[in-house]
Amino acid sequence: MSRRRLSFSAALAATCKTVTASAATLTVMLAEPPRTMDPADQNATATRSVLAPFYESLVAQDEHGNIQPALATAWSSSPDGRVWRFTLRTGVFFHDGSICDAPAAVASLNRLVAPDAALAGSGIFRKLISSVERDGNDIVITLHSPYADLLHLLSQTQAAIVSPVAATSTLARHADGTGPYRFGDWQDGERVRALRNDRYWGDKARLERIDWRWSPEPSVLNMALQTGDADVVMPLAPVFSHLYRDSDVAHVDRHPGGTQFWVALNNRLPPLDDARVRRALGLAIDRAALVAGLLHGNGTPACHPLTPETPGNLPCTPADGPDLQRAAALLRQAGHANGFPATVIVQEPEEPIAEALQAMWRPLGIKLAIRRQEAGVWMQSAFSGPAEKRKTGIGMIISSWSAPFVADLQLRPLYASANSAPGGANLGFYANHLVDAAMDQAAATLDPAERTAIYRTMQGQIAQDAPLLPLYMQDNLYGVRRNVHGVFSMPDGEIVVSRAWKDGP
Repeated sequence: MSRRRLSFSAALAATCKTVTASAATLTVMLAEPPRTMDPADQNATATRSVLAPFYESLVAQDEHGNIQPALATAWSSSPDGRVWRFTLRTGVFFHDGSICDAPAAVASLNRLVAPDAALAGSGIFRKLISSVERDGNDIVITLHSPYADLLHLLSQTQAAIVSPVAATSTLARHADGTGPYRFGDWQDGERVRALRNDRYWGDKARLERIDWRWSPEPSVLNMALQTGDADVVMPLAPVFSHLYRDSDVAHVDRHPGGTQFWVALNNRLPPLDDARVRRALGLAIDRAALVAGLLHGNGTPACHPLTPETPGNLPCTPADGPDLQRAAALLRQAGHANGFPATVIVQEPEEPIAEALQAMWRPLGIKLAIRRQEAGVWMQSAFSGPAEKRKTGIGMIISSWSAPFVADLQLRPLYASANSAPGGANLGFYANHLVDAAMDQAAATLDPAERTAIYRTMQGQIAQDAPLLPLYMQDNLYGVRRNVHGVFSMPDGEIVVSRAWKDGP
């Protein structure tokens, strides 16, 4: 019996041990477990899904990217965009019973931007925020320089307001925020339980409990939805989506996703240090075929860095390929008419992408070796520096990234020279001072039209350099039992169930 089938059996057995869901309990299955209960110390979509019912930020972002009040009821900025004032909602309590007032909110945000903070979210916020201070019931945030997307940034889970008491002790294992659900328990390898917060300041949650469970096996998620062991599964593999056409059991929701899959090219390793070679690789990719073959049509080809929901995005055009003749001509100009060998590292879920690229590049004489690695090893390899990647011959890395609605957060981590690995997610060491300067200029430009124009020009430069090859955006597919309502997904794949309810058994 294969390892996959062993894993399937074990996971299914664990799933079948779940208690039968009552009308007051919602069971949600994800593909991976949460990594922490500390919102500031994570950057994983599945973790954000689990944490969202526990926490709130000063402002919130709806599924369309609009900013809404949350713990702040009003806000304003100085004319130059550097000083922001937020009026805090009154009568709000943390789950531990302490009050969520201005001193508590200031302490929470200062924890995030402290010079010695080693939290996953600190790197971004610390570079932008100069100080956080209290002024009566207001919170005053001063920036180092104007940042057009500050409200979107503050709506992120990483900026959630946490209990000052828990922040110094148990937060990594015990969520403590102000949200409509409070922490129940976290049993490693099995579940996280959320309980309704009857002291919530707003409309009370309609469910008594939310149980979060997980399995990496798409078949297990599908089976759990079929049997009723799960009320919601996220994601549902495209191969199973047809099972729910006209189904009385469950329905499948599909929304355009904001997660972009891509190939990072090692800009320091010959022959990938030649932009003509990198552009040739991009021209040889049939992105529509990737969407059709790997996603069963549930996605959109991507040729440029920004995703469709983000202002300034650019669609694919015929000039983006596929065009093997133009690709071959570029390789000839670069002195590689007969192709070259290259190595890509992938985790198991991305291996089919590598196999497809292997076939698409073969006519150009490119011999792509696929090196599949376990998650921990892959992280070490992908985030290694130039010397280590040269030593190990790593020329390409396949991964994905999502920062819906916020162009700066989609671009800066992957393309800014200051974010080159091992310190950042610029895995191929791309460095162009013109692009760096344009990113800073756009982030500080408060006029939306001017900012959009800068992003479009910048993407033209990036297309010429081709440091990273966008592939596609995968649609969000999730299954929901017919008696469950009020569930939706954000473009990055976060599943939102805080306002969900069930009818019937």
